[in-house]
Amino acid sequence: MKLLEGKTALITGAARGIGKAIALKFAAEGANIAFTDLRIDETGEATEHEIASIGVKCKGYASNAADFEESHRVVEEIMKDFGRIDILINNAGITKDGLMMRMSEQQWDAVINVNLKSAFNFIHAVTPVMM
Repeated sequence: MKLLEGKTALITGAARGIGKAIALKFAAEGANIAFTDLRIDETGEATEHEIASIGVKCKGYASNAADFEESHRVVEEIMKDFGRIDILINNAGITKDGLMMRMSEQQWDAVINVNLKSAFNFIHAVTPVMM
């Protein structure tokens, strides 16, 4: 039996990059994977297929992790599709490359909303179903 067999992992921001690598590792350990990204385009669909080819259930969900209501909506969808969420990985994040003195307030707000507020949003949404 694999370490995470029968578990479902929700990974935010996982269509590519670090989130995708985490999803692949968890899938290799037997976890079903629900992942979010701002949009599920060709890259997200390719990630779905790559993970599913490991032999686990996988589905990507388009979601703005910085939006409180969307985070709750996507968790409801995942619960309908998977029946459970056992693991949450808050991976969604953005950068606005540049020096602080050149960063606008709007850029700062966007970074904080995606990198920090999204973690709150998803923790808030999954806590009731994980308890």
